[in-house]
Amino acid sequence: MQNLKNMYRRYALAFATGSMAVCIGFVMQTSEAAVPAVAQAPAQGDLRDRVSLPQDFATPRLGQAVSLPTMPAEQGQGVSLPTQQVLVAVADDLPVGLLPKEESIPALGCGPELHAKTNAAALVSLQLIAPCHPGERVLIEHEELKFHAQVSADGSADLLVPGLAEVAVFAASFENGDGAVASARIDSLPLYDRVVMQWRGDSGPELHAREFGASYGEKGHVWREAPRSVSALAGGAGGFLMVLGEADDPTAAQAEVYTFPTGIAKNRGEIQISIEAEVTAANCDQDMQLSSLALREGQVKDRHELQMQMPDCTAVGEFLVLKNLVQNLTIAKN
Repeated sequence: MQNLKNMYRRYALAFATGSMAVCIGFVMQTSEAAVPAVAQAPAQGDLRDRVSLPQDFATPRLGQAVSLPTMPAEQGQGVSLPTQQVLVAVADDLPVGLLPKEESIPALGCGPELHAKTNAAALVSLQLIAPCHPGERVLIEHEELKFHAQVSADGSADLLVPGLAEVAVFAASFENGDGAVASARIDSLPLYDRVVMQWRGDSGPELHAREFGASYGEKGHVWREAPRSVSALAGGAGGFLMVLGEADDPTAAQAEVYTFPTGIAKNRGEIQISIEAEVTAANCDQDMQLSSLALREGQVKDRHELQMQMPDCTAVGEFLVLKNLVQNLTIAKN
């Protein structure tokens, strides 16, 4: 009997212990589930009695954005500004010495340029480029030939000059000393004979060539009023005359050059050469100075210079024949 009681006690104690464990577990689960329940239903008073929460505790709700706290606006200390207006004076001109003075740039490429190119009939084409000398007079020199030419308004001049040397050198010079030089080779020069007459003044002598017995005024008479052109040399039939220089300038150097194609001449005979001077109101009772030379087979020969006084003005209109200044040309048929 006593054993039965002891067994009963053990079973009762075991049952009580198990019941307490179950109750404790239930209470813990209920308390954990009550925490989110408070956020959803804060009005349930029985849960607040079981779980004590701080008064300022707020559980964030799902699905709602949490706003950040607003920073206080920055405030600076007040600045006292002057009550009177401040005037600033600006000078119109820069003070001397602050900036360097502007220097004028010299004109580049302003020096004269001369270009030479060999042409037909032992002639040379000269091209003068002188932008700093528009409208000025320029002196052209080649061997013993000298004459003045006029530069155009744009500072250029195109000239055709008879060659007097196979290696021909040409010079162009201005009164202020500016100048240029050019050269050209003339291989055909020995085929031509030339007579050169040159002087200074606006009313000078005249060079006449009468080919193969021609009289004055006939077809074979070549002079200033009937100079012909380069085309007259075709086939060796005749020659032509070139007038070089500025006739309107009383101090300008001028020249006349007669050319005959001796190397390809079609006819045989003599060409009479003469220099004549008309007495005019511009040259009467004045001194005249002239020179002449002849070119034979590419070589300069028969140089002559003459200085004479023209007759007085009562002889205006008369002609003077200046003899022994040039020799006649003798042409052999080729």
